[in-house]
Amino acid sequence: MINKNSKYSPLGLEVHIDEMLTSKISFHELFNGDCFSILIVNSGSLNIRIKDAKIYLCANELMVIHIRTSIEILNRSHQLKISLVSFPSAFIFKNSIRRPPIGYFEFFVTKVPSKVSLKRKDALLLIDLFKLMDSKRRSSDKHIFKNEVVLFSFNLLLYELAAIYSRYSRNIKIRHTRKETIVMQFFRILESNCKTQHGVKFYADALFITTGHLTKTVKEVTEKTTKQCIEEALVLEVKILLQNEDLTILQIMEELQFSNISFFSNFFKKYTSMSPSEYRLRLNIY
Repeated sequence: MINKNSKYSPLGLEVHIDEMLTSKISFHELFNGDCFSILIVNSGSLNIRIKDAKIYLCANELMVIHIRTSIEILNRSHQLKISLVSFPSAFIFKNSIRRPPIGYFEFFVTKVPSKVSLKRKDALLLIDLFKLMDSKRRSSDKHIFKNEVVLFSFNLLLYELAAIYSRYSRNIKIRHTRKETIVMQFFRILESNCKTQHGVKFYADALFITTGHLTKTVKEVTEKTTKQCIEEALVLEVKILLQNEDLTILQIMEELQFSNISFFSNFFKKYTSMSPSEYRLRLNIY
């Protein structure tokens, strides 16, 4: 049985809090294969198979489930209750205030997930953030900052997730495939160089592989092209710099090494539907 009142889905975002699952069917109803999912077991236990890995989850355990992941339910307890947040990869990019840290990426790159056994207080913290995001999204449309509040609550969840991962990382046994390792290395290099290096060749050379191999690997692991990842990181950098009113649009363009203001404006508008000036004006309004 699923409580339908606990679910909403703006832009593909779904939240389920303290759901009691009474059958395998109800469990599968919660999961959207086109989304990433952050799963926390509130109570009871769950035994699942992902690819060739059997994973046993019990109370206060967390798992991030990769997009396009097929889950087979092997067993569950009668007292099973879970909390779940699901969202497509595009939702992260469109709603990130800053580029997420590498620790966060590691969760979402690994296709065969590893569980994290949390302290009760950490599990409750994350569930409280689920509830916060849920309540803010359900708030009246008359709330003039409704979208911004939802955005900030989503980002708060991402950063708490990354912080928890960092604290528990020594106890997490993650086995990355060679392809996942390449993608993680790519993101690390991208984090330091996206402002000035916009071409795929730079990143392929830094990893000592061909551009074709890098592009194929990134696409397979993230379902995005290398160019798309570079451009998304660059757009987030533009958003960050636009928050600094001491910088002119021209200075931002030059810092990010765009050839001219027209190309810079069209590039940013392609991803945000706004010019840099329009985006800055919106920031000032709020």
